[in-house]
Amino acid sequence: MTTIDLTSAISVQPGALLATAPAEASVEQFNAVLAPHGLCLPVFPLVAGLTLAQLVAHNAGGRRMLRYGPIGRHLRAGVLEGADGAEPLVIGGPTLKRATGYALNRAIAGGALSLGAPREFTFSLRPLPAAQSATLLRCASLAAAYALAAQLLASGLALSALAIAEDELGAGLLLAELEGAQAVVQRQSAELGRAAALAGASCDPDVAEPWARWERLAAAHTAPGACALSLTLPRAALPALAIRAAAAARRYRLPLACWGDGGVGSLHLSVRAPGREAEAAQLLAVIAALAFEAGGSVSTEFGILAGDKETRRPGDQETRRPGDSPCSPSGAPCLLVSPASAASDAPCLPSERSERFSLSPGNSTLDELRAVVGADFLLTRSEDLSTYETDASIARPEGDALAVALPASTAEVAALVRVAAAHGVPVVTRGAGSGLAGGATPSAGALLISLNRIEQIVVDRAQMTVRVGAGAVTAEVQRAAEDVGLFYPPDPSSQAASTIGGNLACNAGGPRCVKYGVTADYLLAITAVLADGSVVRWGDGLAGQAPDSGLAQLLVGSEGTLGVITEATLRLIPLPRARRTSMALFDSLEDACATVEQIMAAGIVPAALELMDDACIAAVEAYLQLGLPQDAGAMLLMLADGEPEGVEADAARLAELARAGGARSVQLARNAADEANLWKARRAVSIALARVRPNRLGEDISVPLTQIAACVRRIKQISVEHGLPIVVFGHAGDGNLHPNILFDAHDPAETARIWPAAEAIFAVALALGGTLSGEHGIGTLKRPFMRQALGDTAIAAQRRIKAQLDPAGLLNPGKLFPEADD
Repeated sequence: MTTIDLTSAISVQPGALLATAPAEASVEQFNAVLAPHGLCLPVFPLVAGLTLAQLVAHNAGGRRMLRYGPIGRHLRAGVLEGADGAEPLVIGGPTLKRATGYALNRAIAGGALSLGAPREFTFSLRPLPAAQSATLLRCASLAAAYALAAQLLASGLALSALAIAEDELGAGLLLAELEGAQAVVQRQSAELGRAAALAGASCDPDVAEPWARWERLAAAHTAPGACALSLTLPRAALPALAIRAAAAARRYRLPLACWGDGGVGSLHLSVRAPGREAEAAQLLAVIAALAFEAGGSVSTEFGILAGDKETRRPGDQETRRPGDSPCSPSGAPCLLVSPASAASDAPCLPSERSERFSLSPGNSTLDELRAVVGADFLLTRSEDLSTYETDASIARPEGDALAVALPASTAEVAALVRVAAAHGVPVVTRGAGSGLAGGATPSAGALLISLNRIEQIVVDRAQMTVRVGAGAVTAEVQRAAEDVGLFYPPDPSSQAASTIGGNLACNAGGPRCVKYGVTADYLLAITAVLADGSVVRWGDGLAGQAPDSGLAQLLVGSEGTLGVITEATLRLIPLPRARRTSMALFDSLEDACATVEQIMAAGIVPAALELMDDACIAAVEAYLQLGLPQDAGAMLLMLADGEPEGVEADAARLAELARAGGARSVQLARNAADEANLWKARRAVSIALARVRPNRLGEDISVPLTQIAACVRRIKQISVEHGLPIVVFGHAGDGNLHPNILFDAHDPAETARIWPAAEAIFAVALALGGTLSGEHGIGTLKRPFMRQALGDTAIAAQRRIKAQLDPAGLLNPGKLFPEADD
């Protein structure tokens, strides 16, 4: 494939781990520009010459998807062509955390959401690995190779790929690739060899071109004339399906190429039989049916391929707007949004309605709601309602709620929403009420649905996933994963109380976001109730490459305005075997912020990199008396985790960079007790600030990493200008700052200065290329600033999405979008 050289249009910000490129640039061109900086976009397709636009359209992951996931996980922003000469649409932004409206940048990956032709993309980057090692293992059969891949994955090795294929004699080939610190790769290469020998596999570590076979298979898979199918399956189901697929091919007497990735659970099948295309399609349809019975799904890794139109799941419906043609030959859901979209267009989406509840049209609304959940779980007394009408913010409800319902299942939520839709009752969803933007406060006459009773947590150790109810508490999910040696990284500060549903609604992150990403990065499938009471399940629950995975991502960060999230399947990763925290104290805040940028530019991605300013240190010291110096200008808490050898090297390098950046002292934790003590100051911030002033407005801006120092400096000026203490702390490693405006609600003069100060902070964040919210959301408190943050074009596009999924505007009304005259 011929590509045009677009490298001169690629811009790189090494200190921000960020780069922007034309959508038509090839990924090879992109990575060639990044390589001198020691960085990469960790998407390495097996087919050469694909453009970034093509990879995003497929949500492709490439050969190292096991470690890095599909490209949608790295897509931060994009510029899309406007229709008929309209203004281009800008989606997303340059900050890793962004909870400012719908995450359209994530939703377009895979093609489920159509917004316009892409012009350019901005991606998160990763450092090139210090070392890599590829080992080719020969197994008795393809099924044996898939079984060995599952064993290696369960062993906790630092694997980046487990590619599988069949050789000419029917043996199974397994290409196991390790990457990481040199010492880790050396040790684990020996461990891998021993595990392979125990499984009866022979080892060939000296492979000149380890990926050549898979590149040839991918070229044949995507070549014109091939009848091809790509699937993702539960890893435990892969060996049996490989055997059954081979048996089916023998019955049809057709040559079947079968290969994939045992770590991801992918299986790619193709048949090239000129003149027998109909039989080939039938064979693939049989195999697809077997895959669906085993819990599998069609994958978009190579786009919509010939043969996919024959492999729709039983019961799937084509998704289209009135008058539209099907969105893809596979019948994959696709939400089309363009400037010409009518606001009244309602979607026709796959649904499964519960018939459990028979509602009489003669009953009152409350009687019908009571019939769904029972009298004990429908609250109507004012003293009960008041408990649910506020969240942890200073926002107040716009009116009294009609009732609070406490459903125990998705079916009950669907029935409640159908009653509300039939009577024109607004629906507001909430979890623990830990939100800080007023996103769960009701409008007048709204039905409040509290999801805390939907709290199941089911860990699948073999698949490394957890299926959770929206009411499951984040910390409980983390504990359930760690009990079986797995790890759920998102860790918002409210994790002991906040629920997964709330985390999804606002796309929460927490300190570990800098290395591990936000909640959206772990979402594999979502169950939600739409505005008409229909139930949808979007995503494959496996690898995040189902044709409707983009629609699942659309709900993340939507703050309950597009649907009621009731369940989710989340990705888990191996629990890090070691961790090391260090604390660096600086004389100046500017030195600490500059050190953050130097750390990220050095190719180290710490698990957490937390910042506290001088006012924050003083407040914590007055509260806990930890011995922190009162004259310190700033503190950085730096966490390294992973394999022991890598952790020791990273912790030492972090300490070295902090000293080079001007730190007056650096303290490294020696044991678990030291770890706890070092983090005690950061965790005590909220309580400590309450001793300074009785009230606070906790803000949540995000700025590019290169702008942290400038942002904090300007916030300090705002504090002086408005005569209010403003304390700054937050997740410096990803640019997510939490300026807290301290005040006394009983002092009218201070209260009058709160919002002018907040507005000035928002203006600074936007001027520096940042965003209104990193993880708290918009809710009601930040609505007036949305037009300034997104612009009319982006707001109009998001309103059209809202109109398609919620044409009556009943889901969480009065949130996110500014009023017409704002």
